[in-house]
Amino acid sequence: MVTLTATGVRPPWQEAHFIGGHPVLDLSNTVFSRAHPVEDGELLRAPSDVLTWCASAGLFEESPHLAEATASGLVPEVRAVRERAWAVFSAVARGEAAPAEPLGALLERAGTGVRSGRVRQVDAGLGRVTADWASPGAIPEALSLLAVHALFTLPVERVRACGRCGWLFLDSSRGGRRRWCSMSTCGNREKASRHRQVERAAD
Repeated sequence: MVTLTATGVRPPWQEAHFIGGHPVLDLSNTVFSRAHPVEDGELLRAPSDVLTWCASAGLFEESPHLAEATASGLVPEVRAVRERAWAVFSAVARGEAAPAEPLGALLERAGTGVRSGRVRQVDAGLGRVTADWASPGAIPEALSLLAVHALFTLPVERVRACGRCGWLFLDSSRGGRRRWCSMSTCGNREKASRHRQVERAAD
């Protein structure tokens, strides 16, 4: 099980961005809404967003100094990993098999990082991952490795998608009946929406 934990959420991120129960699920949630996409819903807009997200998720403590060439490709590469992870784990949340193309791409990217030595010191539980973070490709390679590891270690019957926004989360509730990414956001919004529907029906 991955034991990476945030040492402190860094701006522009907030605690509400880390409700997935696993870094890869949180990565999948770095868009405003999955169920109802909006035009300006992208949360990973610049290399600094990626670096602060990784630091907030506990991937590294100090953000690496990236060369201009590395920084320029970081956002699209991490978004590509994110979308592949989303495709895999949203299928899992629906009780379906992981789709071959995105899973294969994650496996290939993770393998490239380990084989090259950019991602190293990987223990059996993936509680520690170190990498040459400033090297081109190291961050998306490490994230791909975390995604592959998560697929084979997380309890798949507990991977859920929020019934309102579609964000992914690991249901750790005792009864396994959690429906919302967060009760304080989507849960309350759903309750308010239902209340309005009842009031309209009563008029």
